[in-house]
Amino acid sequence: MKHGVPEPCRARTESEFVGLLRHLKEWSGLTYRQLELRARRQGAQLPRSTVAAALGRASLPREEVVDGIVRACGHDPDPWLEARAKLALGGAAELPGDSAPRQLPPAATALAGREAELEQLRRMLAPDAPQTRVIVISGTPGGGKSALALHAARHAAERFADGQLYVNLRGSAADARPLPPREIVARLLRGLGVSGAGVPETADEAAALLRTVVAGRSFLVLLDNAASAAQVRHLVPLGAGSTVMVTSRHRMTSLEGSAHVAVGSLSPAGAMWMLERLLGADRVRGEPAAVARLAQLCGYLPLALRVAAARLAVRPDWPVAGLVERLRDERARLDELRVDDVEVAASLAMSYRDLTACTGRVAGAALGAFHLMGTLSGPEVESQLVAERLGLTAADADGAIERLVEAHLLEVAGGGRYRMPDLLWLFAGQQVRLHGWQPPPRRPDRRVVLTAPGTAAQTGFTN
Repeated sequence: MKHGVPEPCRARTESEFVGLLRHLKEWSGLTYRQLELRARRQGAQLPRSTVAAALGRASLPREEVVDGIVRACGHDPDPWLEARAKLALGGAAELPGDSAPRQLPPAATALAGREAELEQLRRMLAPDAPQTRVIVISGTPGGGKSALALHAARHAAERFADGQLYVNLRGSAADARPLPPREIVARLLRGLGVSGAGVPETADEAAALLRTVVAGRSFLVLLDNAASAAQVRHLVPLGAGSTVMVTSRHRMTSLEGSAHVAVGSLSPAGAMWMLERLLGADRVRGEPAAVARLAQLCGYLPLALRVAAARLAVRPDWPVAGLVERLRDERARLDELRVDDVEVAASLAMSYRDLTACTGRVAGAALGAFHLMGTLSGPEVESQLVAERLGLTAADADGAIERLVEAHLLEVAGGGRYRMPDLLWLFAGQQVRLHGWQPPPRRPDRRVVLTAPGTAAQTGFTN
């Protein structure tokens, strides 16, 4: 140790590494609460319960947890992440035989109602299929994109003989900044045994090194929760033998050579199946009408269904109809859909935050169209109404709607109509009330009405 500071390179086993990390926390003199607050100020999410769990077990903590703890303690995380990567590879700096990285986190146990999407991904990743080098899984906030990607990746893992790499890009984290491109590449390189000191300073140079390292090898790389195409563009395509899967709330159609899988709300049958797996068949079959209504009030959205099921799971004596009654109030529904630190509204707020952060005429029109949805009596709209109510040209209204569709905040309903998912629509109304937003006043329409030969009068208003 240098001046009492633990040195991670001394760890020979996973338990020794955790012991050194625990020693670092004790050496810093910080409480769990102080660690959480420091990490938040640095742009990371590090709940006290997560730190306590990580330091209380013998297995390696997740990479982002190690990064957050070390930074909060005031030290450089690179030596710790390098030591962690080597231990994860069995202590080797190279990738011989059975030391290939296996970084995929555990998948959710209940993946119901996604059979069609999962089969689509399986076909893309099948050994005898033409190789798809970039796969983008995009969809509605809370739609279960990461769970779907993890299930598909685990099913196809054996096809990629050299291993699987995983990075959470933090593009949809409420209390953390999205990872910058260079840091994403650095994490991938560390997972492949490259030392922190060996990672070039610029994102382009680091990406070039990554392509060199993976050349001639077969990897499956899952980049989870991407904030934008720009965040991952330098990583795709990665190499002839490798496939990159990206999950995002945005469609990212601009990524070269990409194939796309869209994830929306579940079907009513899929939602019922999911609730049956989460709550148990007896409870669902005991109140089938209430469970069906619960699924409907949750907008058939997987995140909302999980939250509702978690609330019911801790109250086995609570009838499903009791929660349904609480959810009937549209203004209170989002407040009811929360459990512990998981909130449906917080997930939706991230997409809203991204929308408000964009600048330019089209972005402003898209934000106005989002707010407008919150003033309507139902979640469907036509482009013409958006143009009329916001005083936009037809082209600007179409551009605004296209922006919302690209971000999965609106869905194409057919017949020239667009639909906002139910819980998003309630969230839009909540933001309208919170910010006091109102559509601009309708402008006078200077139509000329002839009243007599040689005279005219201006009358009428635009609709």
